[in-house]
Amino acid sequence: MSFESDTLIYYLLYGFAFAASMLAFAMTSMEKLRLLIVMSSTAYAVYYFMFPAEPLWLDVGSEIALIAINGVMLVFTIWTNSRIKFNQREQLLFENEFSDLTRMEFNKILQISEWQLEKAGYVYTRIGKPIDDIFYMVSGRAEARLADENVATINEGSVIGEVSYRLRCPASATVTAVDSCMCLRWNQDELRRLSQKYVNIKRVMDGLFSSDMAKKLSDKSDELKGALQPSDVKV
Repeated sequence: MSFESDTLIYYLLYGFAFAASMLAFAMTSMEKLRLLIVMSSTAYAVYYFMFPAEPLWLDVGSEIALIAINGVMLVFTIWTNSRIKFNQREQLLFENEFSDLTRMEFNKILQISEWQLEKAGYVYTRIGKPIDDIFYMVSGRAEARLADENVATINEGSVIGEVSYRLRCPASATVTAVDSCMCLRWNQDELRRLSQKYVNIKRVMDGLFSSDMAKKLSDKSDELKGALQPSDVKV
């Protein structure tokens, strides 16, 4: 090949290595991050060996070390995740609601959680009272009575106690089960400690709580619009 074509190949190799390393920093999945680092370091190692007049052995060696470390950890993570088994209920919850977590991260959430099945009429929270737990409703339906006596419906996929969790305050509503409800319950302090230890768990849980609060506000706004009759509007 000509000098120009060789130079182009080397620049493309370096560009691929740089792009892969930058993309790795955008990954929230540890497996994807490590895979991209392995790919980037491999390209860098080839570049440092072939492109300069003499191989840059120090750079080649450092990139090989990165390949080895991240390769071993990638294999270990994949092996660890493959050993984690979920029952059918846990697997469905993982796939539908917590797929941004690794199996190992979701398993850590399950380790501090408890499945709770309650009949209609069970009171999860009372307005103004402190609560120790937070609930993710897997099935069933509940009602939240607010301070203004308005009532909001809480369906499956919703969270009970997210305001108390995020603001460290007493319950903002009295929540009562309307149907038989299955929930995943976490102790607030244990969930906070786990989230502080694992940044991806914190990201996913904060996203879950934020989207749930936004949905509740949107539903409340729709209810208010529906309650506003044309005759109530003054021109």
